[in-house]
Amino acid sequence: MAFSEDTKRELARVIPEERCCRVAELSAYYDFDGFLFGDGKYLDFYHFTPLIARKILTLVKSVFPTAQTHVLAHRARARKNQVYTVRVSGPEEARMIHAAFRNQSFADAERRILASVCCRRAYIRGAFLGRGSVTNPKKAYHLEIFTEKYEVAEKVLHNINAFGLEARMTTRKGDLLVYLKDGDDIVTLLNLMGAHNALMHLENVRVEKDMRNRINRLVNCETANVEKTIQAAVEQIDAVERIRKHMNLSDLPPKLAEIAALRIENPYATLKELGEMANPPISKSGVNYRLQQLIKLSKSLG
Repeated sequence: MAFSEDTKRELARVIPEERCCRVAELSAYYDFDGFLFGDGKYLDFYHFTPLIARKILTLVKSVFPTAQTHVLAHRARARKNQVYTVRVSGPEEARMIHAAFRNQSFADAERRILASVCCRRAYIRGAFLGRGSVTNPKKAYHLEIFTEKYEVAEKVLHNINAFGLEARMTTRKGDLLVYLKDGDDIVTLLNLMGAHNALMHLENVRVEKDMRNRINRLVNCETANVEKTIQAAVEQIDAVERIRKHMNLSDLPPKLAEIAALRIENPYATLKELGEMANPPISKSGVNYRLQQLIKLSKSLG
């Protein structure tokens, strides 16, 4: 979880410049863990991380400077850690903020895609900080955002895919998960959210993995070639030994006798090395042809 936590700490320090983007990010926190209580007398944002709760408070104060805000900390019933509540008091301010979230303009009302690219990025960042996680890339490529609210899950899904990514949605233990498993897509999303340090770390891991995979492929290929060469050499030596049971190698045609003797004397030599030992030197294909002739002869002798 260290990589996910580091990513969240980085994003918690990203404050959007534009007011519309601050509203969009706040609306994400509200969509996931926000409530309008007491007939609209106060509005709450919940979070389990103090750093992110502090960011929510900063955004609220910057966008709605007249709103009365304070932070409450209390222990959750089902959890050992504390819950931090950023509360906006006063019916006018609470309803004003609630209306600002509900009155966001969408390019597609049904899919709830935010009209502005910068606001989409801010909303996704808020969604990830609210209920997201990303797996350490050394283990796997996986980023997810979960919620129990279907409309919110769809909103996150369509806003992510509006950038040309391929996020998917599934269920797990009663929650809806919007997730990415492609390394390129996760890199793109981290960049869109502003997690540049996390992005660089992930890219470095990808380079290391790619290099390790290439080395493994080369080693496996080399091992396969060595095994193939050894098996071929064993077959060739067996063929020469069978021939020797029936005749002297000197009785063979001179070219076949020469290569047969060279193979017996140099069991680990490659075809190229055998060709260089011949007098005069011959090519790999020439050596292979003569050895195949010896194998064919040995089979005919029984």
